[in-house]
Amino acid sequence: MPAKKSKAEAAPKVVKAKKSAASAAKKAPKTATKSAAKAKSAPAKAAVVKAAKPTAPEPAPVITQDQIATRAYYIGERRQTMGWPGDPSSDWIEAEAQLIAEAKRKK
Repeated sequence: MPAKKSKAEAAPKVVKAKKSAASAAKKAPKTATKSAAKAKSAPAKAAVVKAAKPTAPEPAPVITQDQIATRAYYIGERRQTMGWPGDPSSDWIEAEAQLIAEAKRKK
């Protein structure tokens, strides 16, 4: 049967480094860039790229001239009541933009 070790012999020995990591890094040559140093220390992760599924373009929303005219009328009425500057053509453009945005949100 082997002889029992004393507490000093049983404890693992702690070995101190002669140079700290910080001092070793300071003395390292600065020819390598940070990204190169980072690449050496950690393996690069492979990028996972999923193939994009080809999709058909969405058809443009169908908006009639009557819908645009009605919306433009109400926009113009509000604009005149509030005293805001503008004209019927800007009301028409705004009405068309609002109806297109609403049609896209409904999809």
